[in-house]
This record gives sequence, C-alpha cells and structure tokens, in this order.
Amino acid sequence: MKEKPDPKAKPARDPDSFFIKLPGAPQVGTAEAQRQERELLERLRRKGPRAETLKPLVIFYSRVGQQETAYRYLKTWMKHSKQPEELSECLLMSGQLAEQVGQVQAAAAFYREGLELKPEAVAVNYFLHNNLAFCLNSLFEYEAAASHCHKAIEYDPSRANAYKNLGASYHGLGQYAQAAAMWLKALHIDVSDGRPLELLENLLTAQLEAVQREIPDVQEQLTECRHAVQSAKGGRFADWARGLTFN
Repeated sequence: MKEKPDPKAKPARDPDSFFIKLPGAPQVGTAEAQRQERELLERLRRKGPRAETLKPLVIFYSRVGQQETAYRYLKTWMKHSKQPEELSECLLMSGQLAEQVGQVQAAAAFYREGLELKPEAVAVNYFLHNNLAFCLNSLFEYEAAASHCHKAIEYDPSRANAYKNLGASYHGLGQYAQAAAMWLKALHIDVSDGRPLELLENLLTAQLEAVQREIPDVQEQLTECRHAVQSAKGGRFADWARGLTFN
C-alpha cells in the first residue's frame, strides 16, 4: 500500500490551476476593490507602462471578473515589452483569460505561441504545458494532452495540476488504471484539492474491476484519500488552501 496522504502537510505549491490568480481578491464593487483599483491606476500613472505596473492590473481585473479590461492592460504590457521571457508570460496570461471566458481553442493557441518563444522560467513552462493539456483534454485530444502533461511534470514534478490533467488524458484514452494512479498521485501531493478524489470515485464506480487488476488495493487507497480530504476541509490546512498565510 502506498504512503498515506497527510492532511496536515502543506502542499509544495499553490493548488490554484491558474498561474495569474492570487488569493484574497476583493468582491466586485466593494470599497476594498475600489481602493485597490485606484492605487493600481495611480501607480501606473506615476511610473508609466511597464511590467511592474501593468501585471498587477491584469491580475486584479482578472480576479474581479473583468477579463476584457484585464486583456486590454495585458496587450499594453505586450506592446511595451520586447523580452521573450515577458512575452511568454503575457501569452500564458492571455490563455488563462481566454479560459476564464470559455474560449478554450483561443486559449490553446495562446499557450502554443508562448511555448514557441522557448521561455526559460520553470513556472511559465510548467503552466504553458499544463494549461495547454487541460485545453486539449477539453477538446478530446487526449494523446496530445498527455504529452504536454508529461512535459509539465518534467519541469516540476512537485505540483499536482499536471497529474490531475494526465489522469483525465488517460481516462479519455481508456487507460483506467493509469488514470487512477495519476489521481492518487495528485491527492498525495495536494490533498486540499478534492477534484481528483471525485474523479477517482466516479472512475471506480464504472471501472473498478479494470483498475483493481493493476492496483489491487485501490479501494483501500481511496478510503485513505477520502479521510485525508475530509480532514483537509477544516482547520489550519483549509485556511492555507483558501489563500491565507501563516508565519
């Protein structure tokens, strides 16, 4: 039996699927949101258009649900940046904005363009491959999606996202035991994200015998993961998952 997931252990990385999301964003229309917006716009006015002033605005408007405004500032950032590293990050963020409004094919195109720039940053490479895999799974292109998941894992095997997406790729290809193994792996890395558990439970409801042939103790592992996920929903660990920080 594999090592049990520890519900008290802090994941190695932020479980958020989107690279540009930040925790604790204010609600649209609140005084706090208006204050943050004024401060960011004033900073842009004082310092001019550059990465340090435009990127926070893109993040802010993305988080408060104003994707069109976010993309307008993102295009301004791309216009003023000629560095491939910055442009690849802009394309990653463009893809994420497209995903947020349901434009999966456009998002995939942005991610591919970002990869063509051959960025050096590990996190940017990871999310370009991971998020492209998510889009390809959504478009039923499972083999291509699996390939990008593997590349993402090569860049950073400590994040759960790519294992979760790889499980979806294997499931789409009818490789059920491999899908189960990837969702178990995702849970062992980040038990605060209950989505792999839900996917695993649905899979075992439909394909238990096929999975058990290769993972005989899968039901025992499922039980352990259920307990870990339930434990993670309360207390200090759940607070961290919601974006709070502790010293």
